Amino acid sequence: MCTSAIDSRNKAALRSAVGNLCGALAAAFFGAVYEHFSFGVYSYFMLYAFAAPLITGLLLLILGMTNRPPRRLSLNLINSASATFAVGCAAAGVVEIYGTENKFLKVYFIVGALLAVIAAAAYIKENSVKQKAVQ
Repeated sequence: MCTSAIDSRNKAALRSAVGNLCGALAAAFFGAVYEHFSFGVYSYFMLYAFAAPLITGLLLLILGMTNRPPRRLSLNLINSASATFAVGCAAAGVVEIYGTENKFLKVYFIVGALLAVIAAAAYIKENSVKQKAVQ
């Protein structure tokens, strides 16, 4: 594999990591503002909505510094899983703070988990194909 291709994938992963970390800050700020105006009612979903983008950002930061950065497919799937979890947590927090329940909120977490599993499988497959090509 050409080093310029790996360098461009490293840069893409690092850009994506910065975007996820900014998304984590935005989710934390949104949760803080929303709970400030919720008259003392809080939701753990809203409190921890920032966790998925933060974990994803740190993971991509680590992968971006290695010699095996994710390719475009797995990078997009990782980002989609992170966004799905963050939006699902925010939506569940809003519904919980409002004092109701919604059975359709489970879909966010199911789809997020599926996207994360598919992203991990795609990343593993990309690296196993790379190893076979090197040998």
